[in-house]
Amino acid sequence: MDTDLDTDLGLDLGHALGLDPERLAADADRFFDRLGPLPDADEPVRAESRDGLVSVEYSGAAGVRELRLDPRAMRMDSARLAETIVGVIRQARERAEAEERERSEAFLGAARALLADRDLIADRLRDVTPTLQENLERAGATIDRVRALLRP
Repeated sequence: MDTDLDTDLGLDLGHALGLDPERLAADADRFFDRLGPLPDADEPVRAESRDGLVSVEYSGAAGVRELRLDPRAMRMDSARLAETIVGVIRQARERAEAEERERSEAFLGAARALLADRDLIADRLRDVTPTLQENLERAGATIDRVRALLRP
């Protein structure tokens, strides 16, 4: 199936890529329409140091939302306190990312086929890129010639 772009560039993208770009675009549209916002996408997670003196509330969208230091944490030397805070933030971030991955995988379900095809699509796009580049250069040269003819 030729699109206007195919005709303008003198290239059959479906043939060059080995897939129907219109079908791919429609599949991608359905995929992204389904995505919308993930349920509980910004639900924060909590992490706490082993001794309970430092705790963090973290969300994927906002990052650190809350940092709580027990007054006893101020007795730590500054290097140990900083290390503890960074460690608890890292722990909370990793937990939030893992939960987000789980929610995404559960939510996507059948749409995984489109994601699985991304490597194939990327390979084919890399293969056809030189031809597309050549056609774009030719189109640019044609535009330049037309401009030159139109100049007074």
